[in-house]
Amino acid sequence: HYFIQSNLRMVCSDWADLELRLKHCSSCDELKQCLEDGQVLFFVVSTSTSNLTDAEKLTISQSTGIQQELIFNIPASEHSGFVAKFSSYLRILLDDIAKNWLTQISEDDKKKLYYSNFIYGPVLDCFLTILSSLKQSKHLKVMQACYDVLTQFVSVGRLQQLIVEQSLARSNVHIESLATHLCNMPENITNKMNLLNTDDMFNRANYIVILMQNILGALERLQHQSSVKYNFVGKLLGKLAFIGDKNIVVQCLLEFVNRGPEYGDQISEVLTSVSSLHLEAITLPFFTCDYVKFEDLKFYIDIVFGSKIVLIGKLCTLLYQKFIFVKFFKDIRPKYLLFYPLTTKEERRYLLTKTLFELLTVWGNKSSVDLQPYDHHFSLCEYIIICFFYMDNDERVLIKEKIMMLLAAGMPVHLGSNHSDFRRAGMVTAEILTQFLDINPESPLKFDYEETDDTRKLKSLMAGYVEPEDLVKEPPSPIIVESDSKVPEHPRELDSDDDDEELKPFNMADKNLAAVKAPVYLKECIEILTERESDRDFDKIEITLRTLPKILASSEGNVDELALEITQIVLPMTSEFYMEDFSECRKDILIKCCVAAPCTIADYLCYQFYEENYTIGNRLDILDVLVQAAKDLSKLDLEVDETPLDDDRKKSMKPWEIEVMERLKAKTRVFNTATKVNFGKENKFSSVSGNFFYALMLQYDRNIRNLSLTEEDTLVLGRLIYTLGLILHCAGHAHAAPMSKALVGFIRVFTDSYVLDEYVKQTILFASSIVAQISPAAAMTAEIYPQLMHIRLWAEELLTEPISADTTKLAVYALDIMDTVGGRFLPVIKSSMGHEC
Repeated sequence: HYFIQSNLRMVCSDWADLELRLKHCSSCDELKQCLEDGQVLFFVVSTSTSNLTDAEKLTISQSTGIQQELIFNIPASEHSGFVAKFSSYLRILLDDIAKNWLTQISEDDKKKLYYSNFIYGPVLDCFLTILSSLKQSKHLKVMQACYDVLTQFVSVGRLQQLIVEQSLARSNVHIESLATHLCNMPENITNKMNLLNTDDMFNRANYIVILMQNILGALERLQHQSSVKYNFVGKLLGKLAFIGDKNIVVQCLLEFVNRGPEYGDQISEVLTSVSSLHLEAITLPFFTCDYVKFEDLKFYIDIVFGSKIVLIGKLCTLLYQKFIFVKFFKDIRPKYLLFYPLTTKEERRYLLTKTLFELLTVWGNKSSVDLQPYDHHFSLCEYIIICFFYMDNDERVLIKEKIMMLLAAGMPVHLGSNHSDFRRAGMVTAEILTQFLDINPESPLKFDYEETDDTRKLKSLMAGYVEPEDLVKEPPSPIIVESDSKVPEHPRELDSDDDDEELKPFNMADKNLAAVKAPVYLKECIEILTERESDRDFDKIEITLRTLPKILASSEGNVDELALEITQIVLPMTSEFYMEDFSECRKDILIKCCVAAPCTIADYLCYQFYEENYTIGNRLDILDVLVQAAKDLSKLDLEVDETPLDDDRKKSMKPWEIEVMERLKAKTRVFNTATKVNFGKENKFSSVSGNFFYALMLQYDRNIRNLSLTEEDTLVLGRLIYTLGLILHCAGHAHAAPMSKALVGFIRVFTDSYVLDEYVKQTILFASSIVAQISPAAAMTAEIYPQLMHIRLWAEELLTEPISADTTKLAVYALDIMDTVGGRFLPVIKSSMGHEC
């Protein structure tokens, strides 16, 4: 003990001296002596970190030849002065020593004097130092040394010790960055080491298996420890699942739970530490895995999630709100698994009743029937029956009246649906619920409908889940995958004079759209956008979407068919990949198509506006496209001809006359010039305005399943009236008379017959102002003027109602315009209408 302390003081009395000796070594023997002196310091630092296993202590003792009791019984007071210096010592080993001397040291000396510093030192300091040096260095030898050290670090299982220490630490300062480093290590190493030799350990699939083995080993060591915090393990597992490794993670966790109930309780504690952002990613595979039998899987799910459902609000919300109402499970198995944990304990059963009431409320809502796809609504029916299946008779009797009230509210909605599938699903659901509630058993509720596969499937749910024999698949085996490219036994030697500035690592994570060739022709764009899903290149699709508006704007000739085909592709398109401005690009393409082929595209968009297979957002996009295209087409492009007369004169002049004229013009001082005349072009929108206008008004009262302009969808109605007013304004005076007559009749229907929303009132005032302003005197005939005056009376009554300040301002403005127009054209109107006016 005294001997080691004396040597320690001798070696480390001056840290600067040790650093200088390492940096200026002149021979291998001198380097070995410095490393041996530094290793004494290393052992003291190692003892300052607890949690070294007995096996690790024995390995250190055997590798150095120093007695174990001398190494690990130094007082703690000797440690504090050296821990802060240890990271600096490691950086010297990875920088100066790796550049100049590492290739000249034998493999035995490397293991004993070099690698041991990183493998058995304070695990957090060693790991962060290795990663930092690997990230910052550009020297090939340093990068190779960092990689070799990191490979040794992972292969001996030091990641397990790192996880144990972070779980027992009082404060987790590095928890976020450390979890990110561990999850992204394969990508970071591949990007950095693409110029050097790497092995299969950091293949993504292999690394995740190794990391999960270390995590589960750490959990096993932590099982009987006190004061354990699972924040770090939860953060690590959540990140792994979130970035795409959820199936491997859940498979390893299920194998761990299978060891016994105490292991399941530990995984349950870990999952409660997962953040809300990552909770769904790690929870979903438990319910969708198809390689575990149903009976075993529901037992595992009950162990892992059962006790936490009531205690943790975010987990309860995820399982019984998002998974039911937002997620869509095509298979019936996860739906049975979802409700099973609620049935195993009495204190959880109240959630069955609560969830059933919420399901029936949504099921009977008119918007749910009108706006949801049939598959999602049918899934709601399945959830209702399964939830009812898990309830016992006493619970059903207690909620009998409430269920009958909800059924009475929901059945008229289903029976009034236009689609037979919705009606049939509602009938079967009501039959099943009333049958098990014993309502009028002598003459049970029975509807007349055609039996289908869906009705038979709903009726079979009350018998419970029966697992087909061939359903359970073999679990994917987490075997270490070997890559095709093998590492040579003797890697190439790196010259000491390598220019590290010229060898810059290529970052494979950076996406370079400039390398993707942009399409040139419209047909080429159509081919890219209509490729099969398996052959799709998202980079190509993105560059195509960004290029299409320019190609459409510069296209010449008749492009009606191509523009229509592009519109049919782009209109229902959704963002299947991350593209920040996807909505803007999509809308810009539709506008350019409408400008390039106004008649064809306007007719198609107006027809699609009233189709059933579109959402409210799609319909609003159609109106925006029509308005913007009308504005673009109605612009008067002004061109200024600088010298139109001079050009004509030059054609009839001789060359010398032109020269004289140019000289006189150059020497003439001009104090004032006449006003230049701008030569304009005709309004291109005027001739096609009817295609934009009339078709939008034809089907407003059509009975559409997911659109009701006169009842619920007042936002769409308001935007429709606003769009019609703007189209009339862009059309100009050429077609003002017939379009004004149609629009004023259209808006009068709503002022007479319907209770209007505030926004709809504002758009009616706007449209009536446009009609009053743009209609010529000759158009103010007996057909337009009385209707306009009727709207004026409606606007006056509107001012007596409790309306917002904006609506009041618009009403006053509209009345002022109509009064002005009426006063100006009253003589003309009287002469055309007689004394009836």
